[in-house]
Amino acid sequence: MKKSLLIIFFINTLVLTSFTQILVPKVKNDTTAQRIHHFFGFSLVPTLNGSLITFAIVRELRDGSKEISFISKDTFILQAMGTQDSKANPKKESFFKKYNITPEALDEIWKLRYSEHPYSQKKIFGWANKESIPSPGQMIELKKFGIENMFSYCYGEKAFKLLQLIQDPSWVVRYKGL
Repeated sequence: MKKSLLIIFFINTLVLTSFTQILVPKVKNDTTAQRIHHFFGFSLVPTLNGSLITFAIVRELRDGSKEISFISKDTFILQAMGTQDSKANPKKESFFKKYNITPEALDEIWKLRYSEHPYSQKKIFGWANKESIPSPGQMIELKKFGIENMFSYCYGEKAFKLLQLIQDPSWVVRYKGL
């Protein structure tokens, strides 16, 4: 009797274990856990503390929506340089070196939206063809970087590619002419 119960138990365990492995197969070299879901980004929307640009960490969710965590410009710089821990930069690489840009490029982003600095008493000119919004031609250019409207976020590789262009005088001249 004990032998037959033990044999039945063993067979059931074997069948259930095999069945479980069929339902939940193990995948070798699964890279989904390694995919980065957090990115550095910015928006052309002013902040409540007086900054003309909103810096953020943008998290892409599985359903396609985005979760935005606001950060300061200084935090953006430290994390993008790899000197401060960041979910958007777990390898702590310097995105500034990788894309050959300087942190000063961040101070030029506002010029994409404004024709003149809105808070300065000095006349500091931006690149936009309208007072506080890019022209339709400029918006077409910004759409290449994920900026569909003034509330959109430019993030990930597109953000750093746009920062590269901001430092390129020939691109700035072309942008002003759009």
